[in-house]
Amino acid sequence: MQKKMLAGAAVLGFSLLFVGGQVQAQGAAKPQVVAVKLSEWTMGMMDMKVKGPVQFDIVNEGKYPHVFTLEGKIGDQSIAVSSILLKANEKTSLTLSLPAGTYTVYCPLPGHADKGMKGTLTVQ
Repeated sequence: MQKKMLAGAAVLGFSLLFVGGQVQAQGAAKPQVVAVKLSEWTMGMMDMKVKGPVQFDIVNEGKYPHVFTLEGKIGDQSIAVSSILLKANEKTSLTLSLPAGTYTVYCPLPGHADKGMKGTLTVQ
């Protein structure tokens, strides 16, 4: 699925940069690091403003599985990017370079967003 997202990213004119041994464009701006601490029922980062690329360092500090999802629009195109399902104490990293705009971040597992696992990311 990551390969499909990468192909779509190129078409939409933005890039998804996956950290942890994957490729990052030469000369690209160093991403701002944002700690995302998933647990019952918070994401550890609610409404936040960032500039440039952002690296989400995601850890599940809860006892239930969680997922980090970012949704928004780029022009007329809706986008959604998700982490892998993280069990208790698992972690991952996701680096995104998005155009300026407002994006929704949440856990898409049933009932999790309704219990408070949601927020807004504003890219300036």
